[in-house]
Amino acid sequence: MKKLSLLLVSLCCLFSTVRYSYAFPLTVEHAQGTTVIAQLPKRVAVFDLASLDTMNALGVSAADVPDANAFWPDYLKRYSNERYAKVGSLFDPDYDALKTLQPDLIIVSGRSRSAYPALSQLAPTIDLSLGDQHFVAGMQRNISLLGEIFDKQNKAQELNTTLDKTLASLKGQAPGTGLVLFTMKEHIIAHAPGERFGMLYDLTGLAPVVTPAAPSPRAKPGSEAAKAQQEARKQRLAKALDNNPDWLVVLDRGAATGGEGIGAQTLAGNAQIANSKAWQAKHVYYLNPRDWYLATGGYQSVTKALNELQARFAD
Repeated sequence: MKKLSLLLVSLCCLFSTVRYSYAFPLTVEHAQGTTVIAQLPKRVAVFDLASLDTMNALGVSAADVPDANAFWPDYLKRYSNERYAKVGSLFDPDYDALKTLQPDLIIVSGRSRSAYPALSQLAPTIDLSLGDQHFVAGMQRNISLLGEIFDKQNKAQELNTTLDKTLASLKGQAPGTGLVLFTMKEHIIAHAPGERFGMLYDLTGLAPVVTPAAPSPRAKPGSEAAKAQQEARKQRLAKALDNNPDWLVVLDRGAATGGEGIGAQTLAGNAQIANSKAWQAKHVYYLNPRDWYLATGGYQSVTKALNELQARFAD
């Protein structure tokens, strides 16, 4: 019996070795090219809160993170602890610190993606940025990719299966039309499918009442072009509200960045919104500002919102 146990242990070790030899080196295609990861990463620097969110759901921790004390979503606040090395901001990496710490892998996205060329000279670096189009597919790809990188394939598959079921259930009960709104101080901006937060129509199953605007470069603040863009946004919002959506889904930027959250007051001050069917029925859902503005596309931030909306739609 003892010999049999030793044989089984030996076979397990052999199969484990074979599995890892097939898994690595791992060639990863990402938003800025292809990166080869030589071995299972042990020390990881993450500048993307959405990736950190998903890694947390997979049961994987980062060692090096940005100094984002004022902005951590509640479920990621443990990373404010000093035992996690701080390696710059969400926008600007601390290259000297990274040279000293020598991470096995660096993950960037969105705010930090411009640093990719310089970071890739220090360690294998991947860009997990999500585009405005095909958001769900991109998010699930990132879940699978992180599962493969950290040998959490089964858990990644479990997360994607749960997400699929939640999306199907939510879309099955979605009550009609919706309008996604982004508030910034006294400004209200409607988002259509294909725009920054337009993925929320696909996630919620709400039919949009706004059409995408023609793409144009951002004008210099205070310029005549900027004033024209602001007026165009007001007109598009008014036209969308003419369609009297059943639901409003709102993200308040001020509350996300540590400022005063006045989204509700701003919306209430707009007569067309205040008189709308959605507002009168209290069919207004406020996204968790830090989760959605700072960790857009993280598994936990997305599923939390979907579960909350399920409860709201069922009322």
